[in-house]
Amino acid sequence: MSVAADRWANLPGPTKVLAAARDLLENGKTGLNVTVRVTLDAAERDQVGRILGMAWEASAAPVTLGRLRKALRGLDDSLEDLLVRLGGPLDDRVAKRDSDRQAAKDHIDSAYAVLTGAGIPEHAVALARIRRWLEHTSPDLADSRAQALALLWQHLPAASRPLPELANSLFGNPHHLDRDADLGRLAARLLAAADATDPGAAAVAAGAALSADTWRQVWARVGVSCDEVSATVLVLNLPLIGSGAAAAITAAAAETGEPVWLTARSLRRGWKPGSGLHTVRVCENPVVVETAAVRLGPHALPLICVYGRPSSAAWLLLEGLAAAGVRLLMTCDRDTAGQQFLTELLRLPGAVEWLAEADGVYEESRLTDLLTDLTPTSLSGS
Repeated sequence: MSVAADRWANLPGPTKVLAAARDLLENGKTGLNVTVRVTLDAAERDQVGRILGMAWEASAAPVTLGRLRKALRGLDDSLEDLLVRLGGPLDDRVAKRDSDRQAAKDHIDSAYAVLTGAGIPEHAVALARIRRWLEHTSPDLADSRAQALALLWQHLPAASRPLPELANSLFGNPHHLDRDADLGRLAARLLAAADATDPGAAAVAAGAALSADTWRQVWARVGVSCDEVSATVLVLNLPLIGSGAAAAITAAAAETGEPVWLTARSLRRGWKPGSGLHTVRVCENPVVVETAAVRLGPHALPLICVYGRPSSAAWLLLEGLAAAGVRLLMTCDRDTAGQQFLTELLRLPGAVEWLAEADGVYEESRLTDLLTDLTPTSLSGS
């Protein structure tokens, strides 16, 4: 301990220097050549120079830890002892940061272990970890999110439960699993990844899980319905048979050649193509269906309208027909959006483009050709 060092330390200039030195030491920067970065006016530099020496004061040299240590040794003191006397023990901020990082890592590890322990496939949990799904926006929420997802997993697959009802029963809030809710988005991504067979496919599936139609499909695979009455597809004279609602609806509508909207709910089960249904034409715009109904009525050949991007109802219908061996003739507008829809549709088994040779960007400009092709030979005379 040095009284001279204490007196020096209480001056404004040295006070600045020692505060900066404490910050350096507490952050693990202890080398002799480490610069103590402070801004000193002329009077303050003069005060610091009282122990660092006239040569330093007259120079433009910065203060370094080495210079401070050497000057204080000349006063039978040390930098660490002086700092402790002035402000108490030095904190080991490096060790504290390491400890905090390890605690945070342990917290996150524990959260993901909850998912694995709930039986969620390891490749899905691994993807969640890579994408930081649980700690996204707030690491503090990782554990509560994991616990909620584990609880949800325990109640899946469900027995045809509406999503709001499931959310309310598990979390006391019917909107807790909505598409714009944090947990709903996490759950959909995790379910989509879990349903995939390998890490690459899981990443792709999770990335697409939040689009409206894929969202419904993801939940439907685990027995949960998502507003299935709002996803629709328009049909005309489509002969479906079976015990389901879609079969009954299309049969009744076909008697008078009336276009009818089928919901995803009506297409979930209990239907198949009639025995004479071998080819179905598919368009993008309702005007094709409406005009066919007006001009041909019950005589028009079977027609489906996806009405823009195919909904989950459209995919249920088209995939079911394709799986049954029905040939699908597809057309859309030939603008950018329409060609994107057509590309997606042509991936179905047995799907080919309908009247690719007909001129016109939009279906309306090809309407005459489309209607001619929708007319049965018994009416066309050919």
